[in-house]
Amino acid sequence: MDVRDDDIFIVTFIKCGTTWMQETAWLLMNNLDFEKCKSLNIWQRSPFLDLQGLNPRVPSMVAISKNLPSPRILKTHMPANLVPLDIWKKQAKIIYVARNCKDVIVSSYHFLKNLGAWVGDNIDDFATDFMNNETIYTCFWAHIVDFWQMRNEPNIFFTTYEEMKRDLAKVIEKLCTFLERPQLKGEEMENILNHLSFENMKGNDQTNLTNIFKQQVPTIKEEFQFMRRGIVGSFKDELSPDLQKKIDNWSRDYLVQHGLTEIDIFGEL
Repeated sequence: MDVRDDDIFIVTFIKCGTTWMQETAWLLMNNLDFEKCKSLNIWQRSPFLDLQGLNPRVPSMVAISKNLPSPRILKTHMPANLVPLDIWKKQAKIIYVARNCKDVIVSSYHFLKNLGAWVGDNIDDFATDFMNNETIYTCFWAHIVDFWQMRNEPNIFFTTYEEMKRDLAKVIEKLCTFLERPQLKGEEMENILNHLSFENMKGNDQTNLTNIFKQQVPTIKEEFQFMRRGIVGSFKDELSPDLQKKIDNWSRDYLVQHGLTEIDIFGEL
């Protein structure tokens, strides 16, 4: 893939707030063009580069991205070692969003099961597959830790889903600085925060791609939702205490090798 000097890549593990950040970054780079947001869906404005590899029936998003004007906002779930090599050579900007492991497991379970991309009986089995690196895009922690360790590089903006939920305005302010965009004034900030609320994002067919998925994926189930709850801590009422402990132990064993804890990355959950 040809990488342009002014490309901006949104990089995440799946179900970490990717679409939320895509819409945020696209609006900041396009002068809060809410009218264009109404006429083109997020993947038309900000292509998901991996999509053809996941669904060969769709056109190549890499090819589509060639026709986009600069600066492009491009999405991928690829880990650091599999993104286009020219990102590192050209020091293209990367916005990375991480999310706590247990919420990712819950969200991924509902997403992949109802998409028909994981076939199993229950969330306990899914969590086991996830921790064994037998679900899509895993290993989860390697994905997160690689970018955490690069978070102070000048071309990388590292944030978390939890930070965005705590204070989205503050994240936007820091993002404006990173993207070299003017800081938003009072009404501009109010407008973008309203547009980016979970309720409005879920109710917007240009960001909530549930219907597009149902048109294009033959294995999909009726209960599939591209956006589901949008909260921090969904694991608390969806995972048993025993499963939570099992995931916590697995996470701790991985992170201790890097001198990290989940609190270092996400804060208190």
